[in-house]
Amino acid sequence: MEIAGRVAVVTGASSGIGATVAADLARRGATVAAVARRKDRLDEVVERCRQYAAASMAVPADISSRAECERVIREVEDRFGRVDIIVNNAGISIHRNAARTTADDVERLMAVNFFAPMYLTTAALPGMLDRKQGAVVNITSVAGYVPNPGEAAYGAAKAALSLWTHGLAVDLYDTGVQVKLIQPGPIDTEIWDLPDNETPLYQGPKVPPEVVADGIVAAIGSDQFEHYVPDMKAVVTGKDAAIDQFIAGTAAMGRSAG
Repeated sequence: MEIAGRVAVVTGASSGIGATVAADLARRGATVAAVARRKDRLDEVVERCRQYAAASMAVPADISSRAECERVIREVEDRFGRVDIIVNNAGISIHRNAARTTADDVERLMAVNFFAPMYLTTAALPGMLDRKQGAVVNITSVAGYVPNPGEAAYGAAKAALSLWTHGLAVDLYDTGVQVKLIQPGPIDTEIWDLPDNETPLYQGPKVPPEVVADGIVAAIGSDQFEHYVPDMKAVVTGKDAAIDQFIAGTAAMGRSAG
């Protein structure tokens, strides 16, 4: 899909990957509807977008609510007549041992990390299908395939989004609506420093969000469905090839770190 001249909705756009993707899409000629809860930071991102795409807009919203997701799409369609691209980037993390994770924790993760992308997509999809054109870009995580200790709930939410995205790609094949799955590894964003989390096991290097943003924008113009940013597919393949050893080894690392 050509990006120039399109209308793009980007969630989680007030910081990190989302803020960079929003600016990159605007730089390439897309009108951006930037979605996030923090209006002050969102306004700063939109000002950068407007340097390249003057009609870009902020849409403050709490997308953990279905009604808010549907309002976002309705507001953008009312303003511009369509939504061409959705980048479902918003996400939250709870890093906590499963024995200390509550049902409320899991529901909150699923609301933002899985249900929100699903609500936004189902709200925008009828228009995309009518026009036989569009792109749905879902940002999941390698953690949905290879969970570290303390990531059972987070990994489950990301795995749900990954499988939903696979299913979309099958059902929307040859409709003109592209579906892209982005699988980031450890990225240097605020998600590592959220309050009330236990210390993550992973303390290694993290990729700048700009690298992932470049990968997302490149994915929109590619024919490929799945994109690892950075390329960690070998880690997923290795886990699947020796799952029992992976579980035992990762559990041992978690116990030693704790």
